[in-house]
Amino acid sequence: MYFNVFADHRSEVHGYLIPDGFSSKPRILVRANGDEIGPIDCDIFLESPYKHRHHETGVVGFILNDANVPGIGQHADLEIADAETGFTFYRRLRPGQHLEKRIFRLETQFSPHNELDLSLMPHFQFNASGIEHYGSETVRQMLEVVNQPSTYVSGRVLLKTVQQYFDSNTITITSLRDPFYELAIRLTTISLAKKRPFSFLSKRDEIIYKPAMEYFSGLNFADEKSLTSKIKSAPKDILTLFDSPFTRQLVAASPTDNVSRDAVSNALDVLSQFSIFNAEEKDDTLARDISDYLGFENYSLRFIPMRPEFKKIADMLRQINTLEHVLESDLILYYFIRKAAVRARKRSATHPG
Repeated sequence: MYFNVFADHRSEVHGYLIPDGFSSKPRILVRANGDEIGPIDCDIFLESPYKHRHHETGVVGFILNDANVPGIGQHADLEIADAETGFTFYRRLRPGQHLEKRIFRLETQFSPHNELDLSLMPHFQFNASGIEHYGSETVRQMLEVVNQPSTYVSGRVLLKTVQQYFDSNTITITSLRDPFYELAIRLTTISLAKKRPFSFLSKRDEIIYKPAMEYFSGLNFADEKSLTSKIKSAPKDILTLFDSPFTRQLVAASPTDNVSRDAVSNALDVLSQFSIFNAEEKDDTLARDISDYLGFENYSLRFIPMRPEFKKIADMLRQINTLEHVLESDLILYYFIRKAAVRARKRSATHPG
């Protein structure tokens, strides 16, 4: 999908929407003052999409004015969305509400921190979370969106596939947690996925983890002996699916890349370049750090720290020696991160202020 609003003159808005389907006829929805107008056909021919074979006919442009959106100039809350998917690709800038900053948050938790996304998104003109559910070109559009100076984008993607679209003004945010805790989340999700759909699982996840979903279906976390036996008996190709997800996400170019111990130093270097980084997620420190960085006057951002039920499973997984090899790179990465954090706290205590 390609999209852009290249001119908003209040009384008239010009843009285009190129859908994923080569022959699909794009239509948009307009939302304003609680009302929804449309679908409105994109009925203007644009030579470039046609010439570059992005669309069969090139009829992908639109102009909005009083004729199709009455009172368009007075609608401060104007939004434009793809009629087929509901994806909102333009919001009119509201200076009192929207921060004119570009934010990217790298989600590393298998079950995403939606609560943080939902509390941040209203502060930005363009916002999108869960970008791993979209194709690469759509993700590129999200990160390079023009004529919208206020953007917030987040997702559980490989950093190497998106960082080329950052500029010097992009504020980057991420957080990690105990690798065994993350494995507890992943195993719990995978064991239930055949019986219970999880909206945060992308189609790519379903393909990659299908063998694990079959093998671990109905895994009994209440019986530590059974849990240990099932994991120790797992085929190598299934356990490999859980290899050091943090390190992989930070340094790999594709989901199938091997992650070695040598990658840890690269991962540490990558983490050092984030504008905001939290290593433990034990409390709401990440939300407070974001609030301070962005200049929010009150701590209104929501963040759910590590949950007791997953901590309990993580403690059981910690006793299974096999998993130390599965998580080897992440465990080394986490060790150095925590070691650095301890040193920083000691320096802070020795030299306060």
